[in-house]
Amino acid sequence: MIQNVNDPLTPIKIVRTLDNCYPGSRAVLDSITDTLNPRLSEKLRPTLYGNDTLRRVEINTAMSFYDDFHCKTNYIIADESLKLRYSDYYATLLTMYSEEVIDQEGLFLRPRYQIGPLSKRTGLIYATIVFEKSFSFMSQREQKRAMSEYFLTVIERIALRKKKLNYDFSLLISDFKTVLDWWVNS
Repeated sequence: MIQNVNDPLTPIKIVRTLDNCYPGSRAVLDSITDTLNPRLSEKLRPTLYGNDTLRRVEINTAMSFYDDFHCKTNYIIADESLKLRYSDYYATLLTMYSEEVIDQEGLFLRPRYQIGPLSKRTGLIYATIVFEKSFSFMSQREQKRAMSEYFLTVIERIALRKKKLNYDFSLLISDFKTVLDWWVNS
């Protein structure tokens, strides 16, 4: 079934960028798909938030992972105050680690948050949150708590950028926090 562009979408959806992750994060990622997203669909109220200009924020999770010797991606989170361009990431990573360590460990320097523009045609904003290797070694509850903070940060940053929209970000954020609190404690 094709969704009509005028039909209200669940305003926030969390998506796995890739299915790969360290084993310690598998259950948390599964709970996003099986528990969090259905709850967001059920509890968020798109018709109360405002106009149809913003239909959905899709938040992608980019997890560090190590599948085998040849497939390894371990993210290092860039300091936001450096305001790096994409072309600067590798050179900056070389100031932190040797080329040999970068290759052996599969290191990639990335910003924690990447938030795209609002597509006027579709009403969608795509955002990505990058997770470092150490994240997957936290307890499931700690991972959920950290993810919840990161998810909220994305929505709060979008609210600041798009404050001129006729959109009730305060109500959306309140509803989103309620669902995230439920998810962390479930």
